[in-house]
Amino acid sequence: MDVVAEQVQNRILSLLDKLPPESLAVVEQFVQFVYELAQKGQVVETVAKPQGAPYLYPTVPVPASTLRSLSGIMPPVGGDALADTEALYEDV
Repeated sequence: MDVVAEQVQNRILSLLDKLPPESLAVVEQFVQFVYELAQKGQVVETVAKPQGAPYLYPTVPVPASTLRSLSGIMPPVGGDALADTEALYEDV
């Protein structure tokens, strides 16, 4: 076993020692799943999560009270979303 694999194994064993006993069954199922994939020759790889915010646009927190100023600015358009959408695009 190479040094990196041994370090990973030691970290896993350290985490296992800290788990409550009832969690070990879940870990065992996961390890069995990964083992079966390896036996079938399927590659198991990790995907690195991008660092930073999970969104690609800036957000600005706004208090909920601002919703009051937004209500009523839309003219009444009826209750049929499909018909209303079609009406919006008829003149285009």
